[in-house]
Amino acid sequence: MPFQDILDRHEDIRKTEYHHEILVKGSDFQACKKKVLLFFEKYQLVRYSYIAILENKSLSAADSGFEDRLNEAILKNRQIVNDLIEKLQAEEIKTLNDLKALPHGYKSKMLHVITHFLDGFFGIDTYFYSLEDDSHWVTEESLEKINASPSDYWLLSLEAKI
Repeated sequence: MPFQDILDRHEDIRKTEYHHEILVKGSDFQACKKKVLLFFEKYQLVRYSYIAILENKSLSAADSGFEDRLNEAILKNRQIVNDLIEKLQAEEIKTLNDLKALPHGYKSKMLHVITHFLDGFFGIDTYFYSLEDDSHWVTEESLEKINASPSDYWLLSLEAKI
């Protein structure tokens, strides 16, 4: 089997730059930016050497297009999970019983990344992340809060380098 780096969604093992969309609550862009940077400063599973929060690509929930952009970002996460599941199935992992004999390495790393998406751990594979839900998705409760007070929520776009 050829070497494959499951932690890179583009299958380019030399990739050092990543893009993420982060949902965050705050009074304005600057407050949200500080909150996101603090998250990455304290987060121990992923360490970036450089993070740029792209103000011109970030938007408030009060802006038109927010809902579409949020849904597209969540869909990208779902596509990542679906792709990983399809790859596992192609490796003859079809049922939960097949996990009993899952070898360490490529196959177990795929499962590991899938579980990170499901349990809410941010990783370099993450496209969208909600700091409000500590999740790769958005809860119904959070959607209600966003709809009730859209000026308090932002979707920040960022570029990061390892």
